[in-house]
Amino acid sequence: MTPAAALDAVIADVRSHPVRSRPDGFFTALHHIDLLSHLALRFADDAQYHLDSAHETGSAWHPVEQLTNAAVLLSRAQYHYAQAMVPLTVLSRPNPDTSKAARLNNIEHHSVLYTHLHAAAQSLDEARTTLRTPTPAQLPSPSTPPPVATSEQTVSRRAP
Repeated sequence: MTPAAALDAVIADVRSHPVRSRPDGFFTALHHIDLLSHLALRFADDAQYHLDSAHETGSAWHPVEQLTNAAVLLSRAQYHYAQAMVPLTVLSRPNPDTSKAARLNNIEHHSVLYTHLHAAAQSLDEARTTLRTPTPAQLPSPSTPPPVATSEQTVSRRAP
């Protein structure tokens, strides 16, 4: 499975199981974090493989950049899911307080929850774009040329 196809499968799974502010929302968020962790590790591993190949064969480095950038974006999505755990915990209490103050506090938790879930979805969309956007092939940089002689070195060579 290509990296783009794997990411599409994970995004489809994440979207088909949305995180809700219910007791099962906590489990769903953990499931999303687990999927994203595995995929980010796979991308990092693939990037390492391509990097080793580029050093050995002089092949293009562009898969390394795409995979690394996508792994970073997946890690950002994981971060947002982890941040969503705090409001999920508060909103998933078995016997919620129904006072006005508690309900107003819950509005803030809902806002924080959906802000993080939206940011996670944006990170996943950015990762998809990163993998689908062609990048120009960059070959490894050639070894550095020898330094140019300075005027002092030139003078010292001429002096007997």
